Amino acid sequence: MNSPHTSPASSRRFGQRFGPLGLTLVAVGIAVVMVIGVRATLLYEGRVAVRDDARNANARVALLAARVVGGDISACTQALDALGVAGRADPSAQLANCLGRFGRVVSTDRSTGVQASTYAQAVIVNDAGEAVFEALPSATCFDRTRVQQIVDAERREEAGGLTVSMSTPLCPGGSGKGLLLTHGIRRADGGFAGASIVTVDADYFAHLFAGLAPGKQGVVSLLRSDGAVLNGWEPGDARDDGDAQTSSGADGDFLYIRQPLPGVPMQIDIRAPRSEIYAEWRKRAFWVAGLTAGLGAACVVLSILLRRQGKRRKQAEAALQQMASTDPLTGLANRRTLDEAYDREWRRAVRERAPLSLLFIDVDHFKTFNDRYGHPAGDDALVAVAHAISDSIRRPGDFAGRYGGEEFMVILPKTDAGGARDVAERVRATVRAAAIAHEGSEHGRVTISIGIAGTGAMPTGTPDLLLQAADEALYSAKREGRDRVFIHANSGGDPCPAI
Repeated sequence: MNSPHTSPASSRRFGQRFGPLGLTLVAVGIAVVMVIGVRATLLYEGRVAVRDDARNANARVALLAARVVGGDISACTQALDALGVAGRADPSAQLANCLGRFGRVVSTDRSTGVQASTYAQAVIVNDAGEAVFEALPSATCFDRTRVQQIVDAERREEAGGLTVSMSTPLCPGGSGKGLLLTHGIRRADGGFAGASIVTVDADYFAHLFAGLAPGKQGVVSLLRSDGAVLNGWEPGDARDDGDAQTSSGADGDFLYIRQPLPGVPMQIDIRAPRSEIYAEWRKRAFWVAGLTAGLGAACVVLSILLRRQGKRRKQAEAALQQMASTDPLTGLANRRTLDEAYDREWRRAVRERAPLSLLFIDVDHFKTFNDRYGHPAGDDALVAVAHAISDSIRRPGDFAGRYGGEEFMVILPKTDAGGARDVAERVRATVRAAAIAHEGSEHGRVTISIGIAGTGAMPTGTPDLLLQAADEALYSAKREGRDRVFIHANSGGDPCPAI
């Protein structure tokens, strides 16, 4: 069933305009576009799947790291909160769990100078900046000036809560800037009493994050809740430059996952470079694109070959049609084509009520000519007559053909007997002017006789009657001496048999 927007006539016009080959090429083009569309969709879906897999994997790693780091750091923040009121809790007992999570720590006596290996350092100072509790590698590494700066900052902080920032260890010689946790200590009346300070060395995060970074260029960072980088580690570089950075939600080079630490105002940030995430996908996409391009190129080549083949086929069909409709000797239309043209013009004349005339042409004494000069010469004479006919009919609608043997017929649409007589006389004169010798003729040369029959202004009768009238006129011309034109008496015009 046809679409309501596509009429059968338009479908036929489309098919006639493009033909079967054109429709095949259109179908091939649509198939190529569909294949490219399907492959592009699959590649896009594959890319999304790779991205989602990378995000899910990094999310699981970030969750694990957040639990580990959050558990260690929250132990210290809880201890600092407990020590926030002067005299309420024992520093050694409160900080034991915190410091124990970052390695073996031994409280040192200033007189012994015992050292211990640890990732964490702690000190509690009074409002004058004097240490009342120490958990340091050495009793001689205490930097009073720096600690005094922290005390002054906490004194100015009225809330006296937890502060998170970056700092080198309390004792110099660490591997870089690590985590600094400070908490002010207040008396019962709200007055400032000192500060609790804990630092976590950068090596702790370097060892922890070293196995978590995705790929070769992945980045794992510890961020403050406001996005400032507290500690970041990249493969091949265990040190961090310490500059606080603010992460954005849109990064063209990385896919990132941020996981908050439980109970701590911090978060783990894991960034995976897109170049590594999509490396394998790009290889697949390259091969798929190459194969698809090859398929498209093959289809284009096939289309070109089909088009050329179609052209050759059309040319061959045209040649065959020409051969089937043309007399091979004279080049005029053959009898079958002539009959089809006559039937077509007769129906048009009746439909349009227009006159139609016929010329029946016969070569005079042609059998005698063949007997005397041979068949090749006879063929040449027929060709010469055919050329004379072709040169004498000038309108596009006029149609000439070989009726059989040495007989020819000319169809003259919209022409009365008078106009047909003029055309016939041109043909006769042209043949006579060719001066083809014919000793068997009384005229000494090849001549033709022409009979004319026409329908008049209003076509009546049948096609066979008109054809019979033209044949009778031809025989009348021969009886009257040949080399002349004769109009049938019922065709109008001058009834005189001799012109």
